[in-house]
Amino acid sequence: MIHNYNCVPIHTLNGELIALDLTPGEMDIDSGTPLVDQLDPETLLLNQLLTIEHYADYFQQHGLLCCLTINFQLAKVVSQSAFIQQILSHLPFIRLKLSEDFPNLHDGPNNPLLRTLIEQLNILWLDDLGAGDANLNALQSKMFEAVKLDRQFFLDNVTKPWFSILIANIRQYTNRVIVEGVQSEIQLGKLAESKIWGVQGYFLPMVALKELGKADQ
Repeated sequence: MIHNYNCVPIHTLNGELIALDLTPGEMDIDSGTPLVDQLDPETLLLNQLLTIEHYADYFQQHGLLCCLTINFQLAKVVSQSAFIQQILSHLPFIRLKLSEDFPNLHDGPNNPLLRTLIEQLNILWLDDLGAGDANLNALQSKMFEAVKLDRQFFLDNVTKPWFSILIANIRQYTNRVIVEGVQSEIQLGKLAESKIWGVQGYFLPMVALKELGKADQ
């Protein structure tokens, strides 16, 4: 079954669309929670992948990446399900973004589950760097293709004189740094000086996946 998901666009600092971050769309009227949250982990992940597969041609034709957030339970599903691994192998534009509460991130490649995900050729992103849980030890493992700064961490520190030094240190481990929460062209200019790879939600707000064709207009 194909569900309606939302996605938050990620653009370069020049406004070029480079990726979409998938989020649940349909809400349960009674509980106010996303309908997909009521699914068991394997069914949820399978539904997300089949929905993305439905739009695979669009992603591939436009050279876009699709970011899918996974927690510990979903990561176990990926590592244990041959069927889901097969689907992922046919969707090379998907990136698995580890949520900020993923246990033992600081162990890096010594974390058995993380090591398995890498060995299965999944490409990982690190979410919410600076929030406290996703720490520098995880980044320094060089297991992550991209890293996204925690929104509040960015807003609290973008005006600090050492912000550019911080970004330079992060870019030693990945040159794909994503920032969410940009509020002005002045901040955008600051990010350009630091060679930030992408900004999330600045040029275009959240859009429904079914409206994907309009996302790059």
